[in-house]
Amino acid sequence: MLTNYLKTAIRSFKKHRLTFVINLLGLTMGLTTVILIMMWVKDELSINRYHVLGDRIYTVFTNHANSTGIVTIGITPAEMAEAMEAELSQVEMAAAISPYIEGVSFDDGNDVQVADGLFVDQEYLEMFSVEFLDGDKSKALSDINSVVLSESTAIRIFGSSGEAVGKTLKWTVFEFGNEVIVRGVYKDFGSYDIDKPEFLLSFPYFKKMLGDGAHWDNFNAGTFLLLREGTDIDSFNAQIANFLKDRKVESNVTPFVQAFEDNYLYGTFEDGKVVGGRINYVWIFSAIAFFILLIACINFMNLTTARAMNRLKEIGVKKSMGASRGGLFSQFIVESMLLSLIAMILALVLAMILQPFFNQVTLKELNLNLDLPQILMLVLIWAITGLIAGIYPAVYLSKFRPIQILKSNIKGSFGELLARKGLVVFQFSISLLLIIGISVIGRQMAYIQNQNLGYNQSHLLQVNSSSLSDTQLESFLNQVKGIPGVENASSLSHPLVGLMSSTIGLSWEGKNPDEQVKFENITVNMDLIETMDFEILKGRSFSRDFGDESSKIILNEEAVKVIGLEEPIGATVNLWGNDMEVIGVLKDFHFESLKENVKPAFLKYDKAFAQKIIIRINPENQLETIASVSGLFENLNAQKMDYSFMDEDFQSLYLQEQRISKLARYFGLAAIFLSCLGLFGLAAFTVENRKKEIGVRKVLGASISGILTMIVKDFILLVLISIVVMVPLGWYLSQAWLQGYAYKTNLSWWIFVGSAAVLLSIALITVSFQAFKAATANPVNSLSSE
Repeated sequence: MLTNYLKTAIRSFKKHRLTFVINLLGLTMGLTTVILIMMWVKDELSINRYHVLGDRIYTVFTNHANSTGIVTIGITPAEMAEAMEAELSQVEMAAAISPYIEGVSFDDGNDVQVADGLFVDQEYLEMFSVEFLDGDKSKALSDINSVVLSESTAIRIFGSSGEAVGKTLKWTVFEFGNEVIVRGVYKDFGSYDIDKPEFLLSFPYFKKMLGDGAHWDNFNAGTFLLLREGTDIDSFNAQIANFLKDRKVESNVTPFVQAFEDNYLYGTFEDGKVVGGRINYVWIFSAIAFFILLIACINFMNLTTARAMNRLKEIGVKKSMGASRGGLFSQFIVESMLLSLIAMILALVLAMILQPFFNQVTLKELNLNLDLPQILMLVLIWAITGLIAGIYPAVYLSKFRPIQILKSNIKGSFGELLARKGLVVFQFSISLLLIIGISVIGRQMAYIQNQNLGYNQSHLLQVNSSSLSDTQLESFLNQVKGIPGVENASSLSHPLVGLMSSTIGLSWEGKNPDEQVKFENITVNMDLIETMDFEILKGRSFSRDFGDESSKIILNEEAVKVIGLEEPIGATVNLWGNDMEVIGVLKDFHFESLKENVKPAFLKYDKAFAQKIIIRINPENQLETIASVSGLFENLNAQKMDYSFMDEDFQSLYLQEQRISKLARYFGLAAIFLSCLGLFGLAAFTVENRKKEIGVRKVLGASISGILTMIVKDFILLVLISIVVMVPLGWYLSQAWLQGYAYKTNLSWWIFVGSAAVLLSIALITVSFQAFKAATANPVNSLSSE
């Protein structure tokens, strides 16, 4: 029986080639989109989820309550891990980790290599699944003079990972350094890790680097806990809520834990509580995949039923010969399943072809590994697609009675017509929503790129100077200003992109002792304000003309507001027990993404800690200028200069949105194309049903334009219904998305009008093809059977 169904299906495909090709194209596109999104979603859901003990690892976050609201960060005091392990019975193990350290130099006595990595403690290696290739993992970082290297770093330094263990290295970063022994080599961190450290150094040395900064007022390390099985997280969070207040009575910081495996997907907090994160995009793109596949299935339904008249006599003859409705139903389901299977095979091939391009767009290393779980998922998708696409046509075509078919007494019901048109409205509603979303995201990205950040970020080079000594750094800054094309140069403590170093250690006269405010702490060298083109609203910059400037401080506008200084110049504030004189006020500048309001910040002078070089160059002869700067850098320490442009680093804060925007654009185009196929199917169905009416009208003198208008107006009405329904929803969702930005574009009316016009134009072109074909057909052909 199945063999007969397959033979009949193949004959039907050959006989109705156009219908077959269009249905196959639609399902192939829909399934290709689903496969690509499935790869992306699987990768997103896999980040940080491969650790053996992962279900018991928790990250300690801290809620900072101050006058600007509650700020949540995954940073704690450096002493937090050790204290929690010692005092909390639910904690089986605690691990401390430094911020990501860039530009650490490793000297093996013959050559110097630069790498990026972390300071971690021995517990980190025991808690996380770091795969060792050489060395004893159980005590690799048990002393301060140890280092473990990634496989690729070991090969870079020693030529072979197997030769690394037991060798001695001298590392340096800024004014810090130590001689260490390589105790192990681990396999490079993979695509499922956010950070991919090239080395791991001992955390106790990081605390030594912090010096007096390693106290309970400063937040400068990450803390991870391995909780015992059966720990109630809500009760545990309630227990640790006062962990910091017990040490600092005036503290306004409340710690809590979140599952480490959830950090990547649930990383957005409001008022101290998680409100989503990247999981929102996972849900959005999963919904897009579902709707695109549904649109493709709807196309199949519409086009199959549109061409039903060509198969009615076949159905009538089969029923007259004794075929049951169930048998005909099975035949049409087999046709649908066979077509879906062909489409799935083509979709897999197309997904493999598009995989490199898709990886470029997503900045991931996605692979379509056809393992058993994926094969089962694809089989399930194929089966569901075949059933959804085929069940309505199977029911529709198998229901007719032989007498109706053979007497040509077939009339579609109002309900069938309404359902068919409703499906098209649904298709174009989804397409319009995607067009609006693409437009709004693109406009917000353009707004961000053109926003005044409070300084001139163009043509600013950031140079990693961790390999330079203090003397070399000072020499470099003095010499680089003499290079033609260099307008100015200075240095600061950390990149001016992102919340990098904050403190609650600033106090002032009249400050409420129960209130703590977190300030961004930026340590600078001379000429930094001038190099950055910060606008000085009051007072002055740091200057060599005023002698020692280490007891001076410069505030931004927001800091002045928070402190409440009516006349800031000459006022005294206290930083970590030291009185500091306010000598200047800077216009607010952005050092975080525009999703955040400007935070209070201060600049203090200390050239020993200002190791990140900033160079402003003239845009003319830019390549020659950079080459000269690089030459000077290499002459000083025989290393290649590692640099980036600050405007590029700022844009990196929006990589997620930019990738999402690109993905939405491509999937939106796919949805629009598939919707046009659906409209084409309904137009074909309408023309098929009304061809005799059109023939009679032409015989009676109807013009081509009149017939065109008659056919097109019904479809344009469907698109207008989509517009009326979706524009308010699109506006609401756009507003909700923009709420995530403190600085956002306005939702202009033309976004919605333009999106609707684009959709209307595409629909008009699609329907006009079928309408013109019907209007110019010879009426003799349609009336010959009368």
